[in-house]
Amino acid sequence: MYLRERFPILERKTYLASHSLGAVPKASEESLRQYYREWAFDGILVWDGPWWKMISNFGNMLSDLFHAPRDTIVPMENVTRGFAAVASSLDWKGKTKSGKPKNKIILTSLEFITSYPFWQGWAEMVGARIVTVPSDDGITIDTARLVEAIDEETLLVPTSHVYFRSGAIQDLARLSAKTREVGAYLLGDGYQAVGIVPIDFVSLGVDFYVGGSHKWLCGGPGAGFLYVRKELVLNLAPKFTGWFGIANPFEYEPSQKFQPAEGIMRFMAGTPAIPALYAAYAGISGVAEVGMEKIRSHSKMLTAKVIEEADARKISVRTPRDADSRSGMVCLDFPGAKEATEHLVSQGVIVDYRQNCGIRVSPHFYNSSDDLKVFWEKLDRFRRA
Repeated sequence: MYLRERFPILERKTYLASHSLGAVPKASEESLRQYYREWAFDGILVWDGPWWKMISNFGNMLSDLFHAPRDTIVPMENVTRGFAAVASSLDWKGKTKSGKPKNKIILTSLEFITSYPFWQGWAEMVGARIVTVPSDDGITIDTARLVEAIDEETLLVPTSHVYFRSGAIQDLARLSAKTREVGAYLLGDGYQAVGIVPIDFVSLGVDFYVGGSHKWLCGGPGAGFLYVRKELVLNLAPKFTGWFGIANPFEYEPSQKFQPAEGIMRFMAGTPAIPALYAAYAGISGVAEVGMEKIRSHSKMLTAKVIEEADARKISVRTPRDADSRSGMVCLDFPGAKEATEHLVSQGVIVDYRQNCGIRVSPHFYNSSDDLKVFWEKLDRFRRA
């Protein structure tokens, strides 16, 4: 257990839902007040001062946390916005060496539900093809099957680093080796990974990676991000852009041929969500302060306890049992799990329920074994009633 005293919700509730929304640290209130004060007293000058600096600081904090080179991470309001930046920077009319269209998108059947409408819509717009690799158990995907699906006609593989339905970790490094081999791009969706699983973007070999702050990074909504592999930054130019993504945005000349901004800023579009960056600062700083290795070790210990107690009660565990294969979430399913979740929440034990997952329980670095004891006491009482 680390930094527990910094999170007000823990004074009133047993909070085990960081997979959905991380607990907010007290310091976020002052950070948002700072945002207001700067706006109130400096007006337009904040753009050339603290607000612009915050955009840079946000990217640098994440670069340090994920062992990425500086100037390879840029704010995004959400993952969908990051998808659009990536998709609009690629050549969807390319050909393979044998003359076939190189425009295939490889998905899995376990992606977050909102990924499908975006990629289906994009494929329809640009004439791309989608191949979906199924799951045998609803928990994970056979990596060998996914690797086999990536062929010379593949252009992009947008896929989860951690599956939201089970907490299973996907082997992105193995996928990146295959995408490099066939000249495709790998886009990791790390919303359920960042802040709970140690990540090194360079070692993973991903070309792009999207994530956000409002889950395990305890930073709130609107503070998403996009990572672009350093070698690709200046070789790609998103067509989905805006004034933060172009060079010389203040020339105000509509007839000019717009040039992309230098460096990673070219992947931005319109005005970023500045208040969200301020809100996210304290949460990300806290994660960095504790350190990802300590967070991971603590998480493995607590999730193992959840699984052990579930086994003792003969409750189905829909999460990998191997500690290295799961994130910080454990899914517990049994008849009446939805009603049990509603009861737990009414008793101040905050978890959530998803169909085909069950109750999702996610102790974080600020949780203790005592929190899990409260969870099981309340759940046992409900199941006996």
